[in-house]
Amino acid sequence: MRVRPAIIGDTEGMSRIAKATFSLACPADTPVEELERYISENLTARCFQIALDTSSQVVRVLEKAGDIVGFSLVDYEPDQLNIPLADGIPELRRCYVDSKHHGTGAAQLLLTATLTGISDRIRLMVNDQNARAIGFYQRNGFLTVGETSFQCGDDVHRDLVMVREL
Repeated sequence: MRVRPAIIGDTEGMSRIAKATFSLACPADTPVEELERYISENLTARCFQIALDTSSQVVRVLEKAGDIVGFSLVDYEPDQLNIPLADGIPELRRCYVDSKHHGTGAAQLLLTATLTGISDRIRLMVNDQNARAIGFYQRNGFLTVGETSFQCGDDVHRDLVMVREL
């Protein structure tokens, strides 16, 4: 497996991974229609093309034998959260790995490569019911500094805001 900068030709694969894994990051009782709505508005190949064209965002893909099995997106100019420890720093907006590769070290490889080049601190948001992801980020030095809400269609989720000092 290897991590490399994403290119326009990767956006379909990124969208495929996002669509397959997004629901795993949400509470189990999230209505299917709200998941589908969020995915159709935020996780399409076109959305990822826009991210690649945005100078404040850096997108990487995780490849195995030429297939995209994961990707990450860092936004260097995210919106303010009104959480002093989390504002004014880059945000890890996406870190998705195909579920077939969970538990294989693939996510660790992707996260390590993604954090390379971050000079100070980075934040992320994770659903408060996503114990697997919370544990992964805690093992990688992220600490909870607050909480925020995440709009998934008309469904509102509670997200933890986590920060890592690098």
